[in-house]
Amino acid sequence: MKHLIIFNPVAGKANDGGAAFEQKIKESFEGLDYEIYKSTGPRAVTEFLKGYLKKAKDTVRIYACGGDGTVNEAVNGMVDFDNAELAILPTGTGNDFVKIYGVTNENVEQYRSFKPLIEGQPVAVDLSKISGASLREPLYSINVINFGFDAIVGARGNYYKEHGLPKDAKEGTNPYDYALKHDAMKYGRFNDIEVFADGEKLNEKQMLLATLAQGQFVGGQFKCAPKSSNTDGLIDVCVLKTMTFLGLGMIIGTYTKGKHLDKPRKKIVYRQAKEIKMVSPKDFDVCVDGEMICGKEFKVEVCPKAIKLVPPAKAE
Repeated sequence: MKHLIIFNPVAGKANDGGAAFEQKIKESFEGLDYEIYKSTGPRAVTEFLKGYLKKAKDTVRIYACGGDGTVNEAVNGMVDFDNAELAILPTGTGNDFVKIYGVTNENVEQYRSFKPLIEGQPVAVDLSKISGASLREPLYSINVINFGFDAIVGARGNYYKEHGLPKDAKEGTNPYDYALKHDAMKYGRFNDIEVFADGEKLNEKQMLLATLAQGQFVGGQFKCAPKSSNTDGLIDVCVLKTMTFLGLGMIIGTYTKGKHLDKPRKKIVYRQAKEIKMVSPKDFDVCVDGEMICGKEFKVEVCPKAIKLVPPAKAE
């Protein structure tokens, strides 16, 4: 077996170009056939893996060292390759996907060891595939596809981060906090998006937000899909209908803890489906495992047992 370790040398708090982490890799994989790939920019991991796996003769265990973005790039690079396995060393800020296996923001350090990943056994897990006219090719999600209120925060926050905040913003303001208060709160509760799950229309014209999940968590803390399993051949669909600020304030704590599906609620529609369609008269933002896309219409399909994953286990 070949071991391929992928990481971003300038991610996180490291200011040594990844030298210390590279030394950790060398110590962990001593005596094994391994190779290191350092990410060079957005989507670089995906393109690298497509070429690498096409040439590989043996099974390649890919270690995605980073956050959900790194994991998503690895997934999109290895899908359709039977000789690939994915192991995740969570070193990002949110680490949403691995929370399905018991990782939390408090205990994540326990999962930052290569040994249990080297010794682990792979299992086949599902992915969600999203396609649309605005995309050059389909994208795959291992965690959550979400759109509506929170996707607006992500998209506008990204814009402010790249282009700068408006002149009325106080110095030091977080771009995503600004997007929440000045964009999502103003018009993010009234999204003209219709959602269909296996042909069933789930909402009237407007909705607040929706999640299509293989994982369970989104946004670093929200347990949006508490019933989701990534081995059941289904996508967990949850649509929150448009509601008042008061209604949003009353449900946010329940939504964060994953208790929003404990009983029937008029403003929440929950389904499990194999195919979802989202349609809008104008472009809307969609977040795919943290990566932003935009368009008027998308189709999301489940891909059962699409990749092999080595579940993270606590180090001894």
